[in-house]
Amino acid sequence: MNIGILGGGQLGWMTILEGRKFGFNFFVLDENPHAPASKVADGWFPPEKVEEFSELCDVITYEFEHIEDSVIENLKGQVLPSLDVLKIKKNRGSEKNFLLKAGYPVPKFEVCKLENLEECVRKVGLPAVVKAEKLGYDGKGQYRVSSLNDLKSISKNHPEGESFVVEEMVHFRAEISAVGVRDKKGRIGVFPVTQNVHEEGILLYNWTPKEEEVPNDVVSVVSDLMEDLSVVGLLAVEFFLTEEGKILINEFAPRPHNTGHYTLDGAYTSQFENLTRAITGLPLGSTRLKAPSGMVNILGLSLEDIDVEDILSVEGAKLYWYGKEKRERRKMGHVNVVAEDHETLKLNLQEVLRIIYQRDASTFSPRGIYYK
Repeated sequence: MNIGILGGGQLGWMTILEGRKFGFNFFVLDENPHAPASKVADGWFPPEKVEEFSELCDVITYEFEHIEDSVIENLKGQVLPSLDVLKIKKNRGSEKNFLLKAGYPVPKFEVCKLENLEECVRKVGLPAVVKAEKLGYDGKGQYRVSSLNDLKSISKNHPEGESFVVEEMVHFRAEISAVGVRDKKGRIGVFPVTQNVHEEGILLYNWTPKEEEVPNDVVSVVSDLMEDLSVVGLLAVEFFLTEEGKILINEFAPRPHNTGHYTLDGAYTSQFENLTRAITGLPLGSTRLKAPSGMVNILGLSLEDIDVEDILSVEGAKLYWYGKEKRERRKMGHVNVVAEDHETLKLNLQEVLRIIYQRDASTFSPRGIYYK
């Protein structure tokens, strides 16, 4: 079977490496022939050859949502998760409105054009988070607004007519997420929840908390949302856990997710393998946790900048290096950590953080006001 992947990043790279065990062929559509997934695929195609790419593939999936309309319009054959799901996700306003209309818990929000930002901010209230409706990820196109004067800088960075989502600022106890998988027969599995710590809008590290620390309704919300979207493949859902113990959906992603990287070593079946199983009609693998697990992202550093020997000397640590060109705050690789208990896991994650960033682990706070 030939599997196509839209996007050549590390998510596609790990999907290919995990999917090879089934004997499938993988083809990547991406502008860069030297991107992580492009380099390990059986074939690489530039966007202008989308028709040739899609004709070769029995099923196509994607590793990011920001796919050009010209590519989507020329895809042929089966795309999973469906293009309907992708269309909802490509636009933050569509995503928020879908969740609201379907009755899912979301922060208070408004959708508006740049010229009406002030009016929307007044409706939502200050402080607020302003997010560009398209192409916003890893903190890009997102602004923390504490006064109306802050809107001036947004106007300088965006053209007139651009759309935004304005959300209330959420005071949270924790940011958590879960990755679910659903196959063609509607069978569902949900991976263990992670608690996530972001810095400057980018995931820095996460871990699987104890079961009693996880809200009971997370798994049911992820499962219901996969059903409502008719997802075949993966769906990652990010939540805020409020001080009152309630969950609010921040966003979802119908693809492999950074918060699920720990599944490569901590779960019986990784998110990447289960994606391959789901879209090819194979039985889903177990999503159960083998051991307490976590992950540390390596941001903006080269191999020469980190002490690989020290990292791998931490018990239960495994390094994944993506082979990308170094860029500030760019996700260059990650380290997975597994341990026999949660206390040891947290200590070892702190040690990996210290080794990579040369900072005391106490400076990486898992609490605070959401800004992502």
